[in-house]
Parts: sequence; C-alpha cells; structure tokens
Amino acid sequence: MRSHRLLAPLVLSIPLAVASPAAAADHTVNVVNVSFQPATLQINPGDRVIWSFQEEGHTTTSRSGQAERWNSGPDTSPVGATFIHTFDTPGRYQYICIPHQFSMEGVVQVGQDEAAKTYSRFRQTRRGNSLRVSFRLAEPAEVTVKLRGPTRRTVTRGRLEPGKRSIALTRLREGRYRTTVTFVDDFDKRSTARARATIR
Repeated sequence: MRSHRLLAPLVLSIPLAVASPAAAADHTVNVVNVSFQPATLQINPGDRVIWSFQEEGHTTTSRSGQAERWNSGPDTSPVGATFIHTFDTPGRYQYICIPHQFSMEGVVQVGQDEAAKTYSRFRQTRRGNSLRVSFRLAEPAEVTVKLRGPTRRTVTRGRLEPGKRSIALTRLREGRYRTTVTFVDDFDKRSTARARATIR
C-alpha cells in the first residue's frame, strides 16, 4: 500500500509504465460541497485513487481496522491540493473527512470477494469451566464471539489472517450457554456460526 500527497501547482507528469502493472488505472474523487464525488468507487488492485480538493477544510482518512490505511492529514488540505493512494489489497475500504466525519463518507471497493465462505471447520469444545471455539479462515476477517448464559462475554479479534484460529472463554459459571460467532471479511460480508454448551 502506498500513499502520497501532491500539491496541484507542483503536479508532475510521471510515466505510468514505470513500476506499474499494465492494467493499472487512475480514478479521481472530487472533494467538494462537503462530499466525496463519487462517494463509491469500484477499482482493481494496483489502481490509484486521486482525491482532488476543490474546497479547503477536508481530509481523506481511512477508517481503522482495514487492510490498508491512509490519511491526507494531519492538517486539512488547501484548495487545489491532491492526495494519492495506490490500493494493492482487495477489499471494501471506508473512509471519512475528519472534520465532517458524521456526514462525509466514501467507499473504495478493490477487486471482488473471491472466497465463497469466510470460515470452515467450526467447532466448540468444553473443558472444565471453559469453552473454546475453533475454526479455519479462508480469508482475513474480524471475528466476534458473543456468549450468552450465566456468564456473558463478548470477545472481538480484529482482522485475523487466514488459517486455523481459536478463541477461549474461561472461568464460566455453571449453566447453559449459547455462543454466536460473527465473521466479517474485508468486503464487509458477514457470516455467523452458532453453538450451545452446558458448563457443569
């Protein structure tokens, strides 16, 4: 992932053929009227997004917990400035303008979600007064475990990489439990697994 800033008066023409994939493309987002235009972009891995600031007092800043991060700040951009980020990792990226974060949002979707199912081999095992959920991730995902019963717990693991994973819930009181595990991949696709258990 690569980010950099260029000020409009100093924009240089650089041959795109140097160190860039043949299919890479540039996409422009205009920052104007307290909005990103267009608010949603669909691009390919290796493409660049160029934010062009038509008004002062704004930023383009990725939300936390995503595969790629960028921030045109810490100061807001002046009129005529541009900010460029090259997207290398497939996913759905949400971003905001920090001074207007509750009303000024955008999305860049990079590539397509190619995993048919985020997880497999889900199981829950009990040992004494503990429960352990285990699973295999086919793609990166944020995982949240919610336990309901005599002891209530919520555990979130932010953006785990593919592979075998497990999450333990310990020191549980006796009784019946329901476990809900939610998986959210880089494209914001949500899937859920459920299990029940009794602690004696």
